[in-house]
Amino acid sequence: MKKGILALFGLILLASCSVKTNEEKARELIEPKIKANLIKPETYEFAQMQLDSCFSDNSERNPEAIAFALKVAKLYKEYLEYKENAEEAESSMAIFASSFGYQDAYEKQQHQKYKSEMERAKRKATTVKENILQLYKDNKQFIKSFESAEHEFTGWVVSFSYRAETAGGMKKMDISYFFLNKDLTEITHSFSVEDVAPLQSASLDDLGYEFEEELKEIFGEE
Repeated sequence: MKKGILALFGLILLASCSVKTNEEKARELIEPKIKANLIKPETYEFAQMQLDSCFSDNSERNPEAIAFALKVAKLYKEYLEYKENAEEAESSMAIFASSFGYQDAYEKQQHQKYKSEMERAKRKATTVKENILQLYKDNKQFIKSFESAEHEFTGWVVSFSYRAETAGGMKKMDISYFFLNKDLTEITHSFSVEDVAPLQSASLDDLGYEFEEELKEIFGEE
């Protein structure tokens, strides 16, 4: 009887040891995808990973919300560049403005040149702003859905760090972000550090302040 119990206990231990952890399941999915995109896959070295749960009411861990934010950030960066170009051209216009009602031929030429540059940059900035607002209009329901969403588990997000050699033979550390389904059987979305860089270089909080009135109109806020 005692031998039977010990044998059963041994089988239970063996079964428990064969069950993969969530981290192991995620790593088995992610590593082949990473190696397939490396210049020198044989130099791949795992560094570390962090596995976190995603919930339906958390836009920061929603891949569609991240993709939307990246589009907006890219456009807003363009908008700021055109706006800066317009301001610089306007400043240059002032340098070549008429003094006491007089402009020589060179001053007139330069004044007209910078005026054209200013107007062109302003038009481009206006177009990009319209594209940003249209993007918000097209995604209005999706954005508002987070306000009423229940706290429901939707899957996993993994921050995955690794090292590999570049074409020049330098060992480089890199980080990628992967979204996985609930069962950890499929990668649904992935973003590299380069992909998410626009979110760091363009402040969407500034966009919210600058376009406050337009966004209030879109979302029907008083």
